[in-house]
Amino acid sequence: MTDESPIIYGRINESFHQVGAAVVEEVLLRLGHEVEVHEGPHPEMYPKIASGEHHLFADAWLPGGHAVYWEQVKDEVVEVAPLYDDAKFFWAVPDYVDENIRSLSDLAKPEVAERFTTRTVQGTGSYAGLTMMGDELLETYGLAELGWSQPAGDIHAVIDTVNSRFAAGDWFVTPLWQPMFLNEVHELRPLEDPEGAFPAPDRASLLAHRGAWENLPERTREVLGRIRFDVSDVNEMDLLVNVEGLDILPAIREWVQRHPDTLDAWFN
Repeated sequence: MTDESPIIYGRINESFHQVGAAVVEEVLLRLGHEVEVHEGPHPEMYPKIASGEHHLFADAWLPGGHAVYWEQVKDEVVEVAPLYDDAKFFWAVPDYVDENIRSLSDLAKPEVAERFTTRTVQGTGSYAGLTMMGDELLETYGLAELGWSQPAGDIHAVIDTVNSRFAAGDWFVTPLWQPMFLNEVHELRPLEDPEGAFPAPDRASLLAHRGAWENLPERTREVLGRIRFDVSDVNEMDLLVNVEGLDILPAIREWVQRHPDTLDAWFN
């Protein structure tokens, strides 16, 4: 990579990852770089940042959420910036479900399980940390033996299922991320996790391939290292995409217009 060649930038193809990553893209564009964005699922993106095929990647949920992928790339990459904190996985129920149902362990009580409209917990991709940890908690909490299951799908299957089940007034459980726009659209109650099936909240980080990072201009490295925003910012951008119908980069530019001081602080 030279100063004149494009930066090849990888991101995960789920909207809350896309918008967080696109904040970095907008910064790079304002710094005068040409950016070529590639996106795909976790197991496709991580090897490409490790090999140097991609120069930058966002966002890695560390240390817990993407731990299985981090182990594959950690020797070849630099953690540039923790873009935001408090990224987390959980299972949730609609807030209209009995308020005494507050924990994953409650779902293992037969008298509780039988009150749910469905014991199918629609999952996202089988490669996602949320799904892999969800598969394990079915055993950890003894849920599988009561008929709870988590079929794999994708983020759109999760979104469609949540929307349709809310509309029907169903009692159901959904796996979820924070940040993610559904947290703002629906009243959802995260279930307590006394057995620690899910990791503590993560930082969502920008990664760079070591060689590519060393070849970036010093000014670019300085600005990228200053990027910080909040979970609430990601939810706002994700809403602009999923509810207001904006494309990814226009959504980020709308968010920048609403929060001009945030971007200015990174450049100054």
